[in-house]
Amino acid sequence: MARANKKTCSRICANKNRAGIKYGTKRPYDKVRNERTIKLRVLEIRGGKCERCEYSKKQILHVHHKDRNHSNNSIQNLELICPNCHYEEHYLEKSWLNDTVQH
Repeated sequence: MARANKKTCSRICANKNRAGIKYGTKRPYDKVRNERTIKLRVLEIRGGKCERCEYSKKQILHVHHKDRNHSNNSIQNLELICPNCHYEEHYLEKSWLNDTVQH
């Protein structure tokens, strides 16, 4: 700790502390902190394909928040889906479009 205003011994400890503060827990590894980490974690747990249609190009898969709350990054709230399925999910929720567009 070279500087007097440092509160932790290293960048790693600072990141752990910051994650604990942000998520209200002292177990920062229970939460995921950024989009890349979230996607890697969901890919690891759910496999490398869309959970709806089984499309398998990992690089373009999206992580969808089931409850629409982007702060809720619990694994149970996350779904790995392809861009087409993700678009359908959000497009179909707009009921006004269903009234004006015939399929």
